Amino acid sequence: MFNLPVVRSGDENLFDVILEPTAPVIGKLVKEVGEGEITTVLGKRNKVAVGVPYYENFISRLVEEKEEIPHEIEKMSDDYDFHFVSLSCSFLPDNNCRFVWARFGVELSARSTSGKALDEKPIAYYMFPDEVLSAVRYKRVVNLESGLKLNLDAVNAGIESGSGESSDFVVYEPQIFAFGIRRSNVAWDFKSTKEKGIWGNKTDLIQVVHAPKNSKVKGRFLLGAEVEVVIGKQRPIRVPLSKRKGDRIVDAEYDLSG
Repeated sequence: MFNLPVVRSGDENLFDVILEPTAPVIGKLVKEVGEGEITTVLGKRNKVAVGVPYYENFISRLVEEKEEIPHEIEKMSDDYDFHFVSLSCSFLPDNNCRFVWARFGVELSARSTSGKALDEKPIAYYMFPDEVLSAVRYKRVVNLESGLKLNLDAVNAGIESGSGESSDFVVYEPQIFAFGIRRSNVAWDFKSTKEKGIWGNKTDLIQVVHAPKNSKVKGRFLLGAEVEVVIGKQRPIRVPLSKRKGDRIVDAEYDLSG
């Protein structure tokens, strides 16, 4: 049993981007609401930020905390490394905008110590949270079960955001769905609910990454969203958003291992 690391990076982010409507959507909006109003839509600055990742060697962590190494991990440890990776992202909608759906994806790759890209890609051996249908508060304590199943015990449900949660707990909300277990391309989808939209910090998105021995794990982050925009007295319009074309900070690869 071990505690999740509490990472506090202040206002520091790995990067932040302003998501923009895709080209086909722009054409459709022009027909529906007119040139003057489409300018308003394009002027909205809906931001997504990715926090500085936390990572460490998973087996070393288990040894340090005197935890038993699962049989399947120990069996593969001569040929593969396992990395504990904790990710975070943040959403900041503009005025009169509301994120109704968002996707935070990670494309995993590996390089040798000399910097050469490896054909064999890392995979997400474990992901958490896997599915959250309502606000749930979890203890920051992980129980390691057989077969590399990390179990975070739910304390209770229906927790309101900002209700005084301490660093001993992590709250996942609103609806979250994970995709990509045992794959090199993974993602978490966030969906708004009647009670809670998508905004603020989404922390402790956890992976245990299985990677070729002595390789450097890299991650390219993929971002997409759908925003509901209120234009004057019209009913809200849903606009799919994506990163700006040629945005280097999103296209770059970032370290996810030491």
